[in-house]
Amino acid sequence: MTTPTIPAPAATSRRAPLLPALGQLVRAELRRMFRNPMFTVGTIGFPIMFFGLFGLPNVKETTTAGVNVGQIILVTFAVYSLLSLAMFSFGSAVATERTGGWLRLLRASPLPVPIFFVARIVAALFFGALAVAALYAFAHFAGGVTLPLGLALTVLGKLLLGLIPLIALGLAVGFLANPQAAQITAQLISVLMSFASGLFVPLDQLPKVVQQIAPYMPAYHLGQIVTHSVTGQTGGEMTHWLALAAFGLVFGALAVWGMKRDESREG
Repeated sequence: MTTPTIPAPAATSRRAPLLPALGQLVRAELRRMFRNPMFTVGTIGFPIMFFGLFGLPNVKETTTAGVNVGQIILVTFAVYSLLSLAMFSFGSAVATERTGGWLRLLRASPLPVPIFFVARIVAALFFGALAVAALYAFAHFAGGVTLPLGLALTVLGKLLLGLIPLIALGLAVGFLANPQAAQITAQLISVLMSFASGLFVPLDQLPKVVQQIAPYMPAYHLGQIVTHSVTGQTGGEMTHWLALAAFGLVFGALAVWGMKRDESREG
């Protein structure tokens, strides 16, 4: 009598379904952002406060080309908001998670590590859009600053696209610095780069040396893109996009190198 052969159970995949996992991670990341009061104040509250201090007294002025100064201040402060978002959500936060063992735990889980970063980027885009909308609402109701709907949506799209190279910079900081150094570096970059890029003070009012180094900063190029969108001078916009793409590639390569370095040390 022969014993019937029982088929071996099919091997189950260790990989979690990607789309549901991505959605859950995006929700968790957004929840983390909203539950951190310092992060929310830094990315939403500070730009609104700075606009109230420095923007509201000048919202009625116009440039020599007839463009409302309040509109220009609005979009440049929006760049500052997104720069702060990238530095603190991807710079100091990733450094803390990296040294705290969270990324090591992710590598051992069924979830592909790249999905974690995709979810964080998607959440940052949602939060960035909210931060820009909050700043626009304040500028509109407190200062009467208004952008036509089409222009407002165009500027928002450009801001969110330009956020990606800033995120790459944040990731580079997060993977190359320890938590204490990353926290200080994120603060310095968000403030000093904003000043040196002409986001707070027009570049022609800054020292000559600052005007010369500004093109070597990604925030400068994003600021130029959205400012020229408001003024209608978009002729050289592609040059700024190419510069942002180059910054994104360089900072992204540094972040990947830092992540690989961590993986080799853990191995």
